[in-house]
Amino acid sequence: MARNTLNVQFDLTSIKCHDEGDGLGSAEPYLWTVFFLVDGSTISVNSGLTLSGQATMHFTPGSHGNLPNDDVDAGETVSIPAAIGEWQTLMKPIPVPPPFDAAQPDVGGVTGVVCVLMEEDNVSDDGAAAGKTALNNAVRSAVNQIVATRSLTNQEVSEGELKQFEGAIKSAVEDAIKNQQSFFENLWSWLNPDDTIGFQVFLFSHDELASKGTISFSKRWKNEGDWEIFGNVTGTVTCPANALDNLFSSVNSSSSLDLDRMRKIRDDRLRKFPGVDKWWGLAERNLPEAVRILSEDAELRGQAEKLMQVVTDAVDQPDADVSDDQLKELDVFFGALAERSVSRRLRIDARRAQEATRLVTRGRADGVLKFLGTFSPARRQTERLKPLEPRADRERP
Repeated sequence: MARNTLNVQFDLTSIKCHDEGDGLGSAEPYLWTVFFLVDGSTISVNSGLTLSGQATMHFTPGSHGNLPNDDVDAGETVSIPAAIGEWQTLMKPIPVPPPFDAAQPDVGGVTGVVCVLMEEDNVSDDGAAAGKTALNNAVRSAVNQIVATRSLTNQEVSEGELKQFEGAIKSAVEDAIKNQQSFFENLWSWLNPDDTIGFQVFLFSHDELASKGTISFSKRWKNEGDWEIFGNVTGTVTCPANALDNLFSSVNSSSSLDLDRMRKIRDDRLRKFPGVDKWWGLAERNLPEAVRILSEDAELRGQAEKLMQVVTDAVDQPDADVSDDQLKELDVFFGALAERSVSRRLRIDARRAQEATRLVTRGRADGVLKFLGTFSPARRQTERLKPLEPRADRERP
């Protein structure tokens, strides 16, 4: 059976300091991250049944001072900024060429993140920046070398390969720092170099993400003190309706959405209201984080299931009445998503959807859809749009 394309979101959320390991002083941690993806968007199976192509890389900014707290003591937790802790991408299956596709249609890809937690001492800012650039290049080289050795019969990455991967990267980073710094800077940093608290590769397969949905992960390093990093990754099918149906049915086998009806609505009714498709796109891009939240909150999940039915009925039936109570329920639901989200994108988009529900005037479904078509979900607008004025054909007698 062919694999589905997955919408994947990484969230590195926080770093816990159990012991700063800096004697009488406080620690100054900083975090390097590199995300990578090996999938069908850039990788293919060639006629020799080995993989060809280059991995997709996502490099993040900053070195010294890239965490919001650079004066950390034991017991403190440091939040990881979205710029270095979040990444969203599509993971596509890697197609197998004919005639071999008759036996196996595709190969699952992998995605992951390299995390290097550092503690600032005497390395210069320029030296640290050069080290981060070297990390980026070394990770790209290592991932592509591993890809070049994979085949249909050798798809797994061993612990030994990851250890070699780590050793090569550390050497490249150290050399880059030395080459960037002057003689006296190297002498100064040699006396007390920046400390590597920990290095970890978090790796996730296509099939693992498809079967588990949300995966929480962490790593504790008892080195240069005692530190722990936390995060999660979520993989969902790309269609919001399918993803929510999978979620609802996974926790309640008797619970499911009418997917055929919802697809018909999407392909027929919504096309009559230009602009509404942008709201559907908003749902698609926030899907992994929303599914993660709903999987952890049974009460909110129940509200979502109820509201999906209400929205489906309203969109499917032009004369359906959209009541003040239903709009209030949507308002509360979007507010709850924003409050529970660790993703800055979802917090912004959920507030935008919440604003729209507050501006909608109760009435018939077609009137509401027309309004949503004029009220853009964009984060920034050149002018504020006003809700449509109530019309006679939108009012119940």
